[in-house]
Amino acid sequence: MKDFKVNDYITLSLEEGKTVIYIAGEKFQQCKFLLITIPIENVTNFADIESVDEAAERLDYSLEYNQTYYEIPPETEFWGHCSNLQVWVENDYDTRILKSDLAFPILKRLVDAGNLKAERVFKDEIAKRLSSGYQNVIEFLFEEEYIKYLGNKELWKVIIPSLEKLRKKNYQVRWWVYNTELPLLLLRRLVDIGDPQAYHLLKEVIIEILQTGNGMNIGMLYDGEYINLLSRDEFWRVFGKDGAILKEFEIQIRQYKIITIKNSNGIALMKKRKKTNEESSYFNLSNGIYINQSHMVFTYENGHITGIGVWSDDKDIFEVSLLPSEVVHLTHLKELTLSNVNLKRVPLDIDNLKSLKSLSLSHNLISAVPKKICRLELLKYLGIGWNKITSLPKCLKNLSLLQEIHIFHNPLNKRTRDFLKGLERDKEVILHLDSP
Repeated sequence: MKDFKVNDYITLSLEEGKTVIYIAGEKFQQCKFLLITIPIENVTNFADIESVDEAAERLDYSLEYNQTYYEIPPETEFWGHCSNLQVWVENDYDTRILKSDLAFPILKRLVDAGNLKAERVFKDEIAKRLSSGYQNVIEFLFEEEYIKYLGNKELWKVIIPSLEKLRKKNYQVRWWVYNTELPLLLLRRLVDIGDPQAYHLLKEVIIEILQTGNGMNIGMLYDGEYINLLSRDEFWRVFGKDGAILKEFEIQIRQYKIITIKNSNGIALMKKRKKTNEESSYFNLSNGIYINQSHMVFTYENGHITGIGVWSDDKDIFEVSLLPSEVVHLTHLKELTLSNVNLKRVPLDIDNLKSLKSLSLSHNLISAVPKKICRLELLKYLGIGWNKITSLPKCLKNLSLLQEIHIFHNPLNKRTRDFLKGLERDKEVILHLDSP
């Protein structure tokens, strides 16, 4: 057995052909591998490498997965590990010299053991590697919770420059991962520990990201639950006059939960219960009106609300008996979906929605379709299945862009059925109609 003392705290030992690290006399970790082999013809490809982590990734971790290709005598490998640790210590524990999943755990153990030098550089090394922008190391520091060792001062030193970079790009990034989301993640940590400046700045950043209108950005805000930091008033102010209209619509939607109870005979019965404020849903900004996203969604493009979707399912009920009159002032609205919401009628002034291309009002209580629907010159899709409609205005034939009508399960009279068949034949409208 061979031993090598790096300093008063770190000792390496060769035990049964394996190199083992001891910290303050306690066994810490067995070294797994040693060398990075770079073919001579590829050396120039590594000129910009700033850390062992980057080199290892660029080589696709060939050390770990190709160990059988290298026959290194255990003693030679032992002295190689000793040399690496010695250089690391002599360079003030610079974590770029070792892989981060070794350097930081050793550094933390040294701090716990009372090494004053390690204690001085520990936080600086975490902050330095966060600021490096290198994804794998940043992910490691978050996943292993090294972030918790940084105080407000250290966090702000990382936040300010990383946020400036994001703002210069107008938050246009390829992917939202740890290194791109870094300033938001750190701001939220400061918010969690009660920093009021971070709270106000993070809300400002959230609003800026919302205003980009980028679908991936919006998804990140919802997935990361950043959006919850905004009050509904703050949220809707982002969307100007259109937002004020949809805010009022949101307030008027009645929301219920479907619960199961048992009667005195033990038979399960379904019952509707009004949602509490904590249970209530809100409109989510989306990049499309997709039924599997949320029960209440809207789209926003070029400064205007362009789509609205509200629908119920077997667990959550949303009721919109009458569409608020203000909604028809959303003149840039292209898509309106109100499905299974107990809607009783189509708004009489529906023709104000001049930009409407898709109107879906299925699974409701509608018994009549107003003639003004024929003024929607851009309408391509009309979905009014599962209602109580008996007839349709004949002027629908004048909608030259109309491509598809979904009208299953309505008590249509024969004249209307014949009219629809004529549209299908003469206008090549795709018709979804059940047999009489």
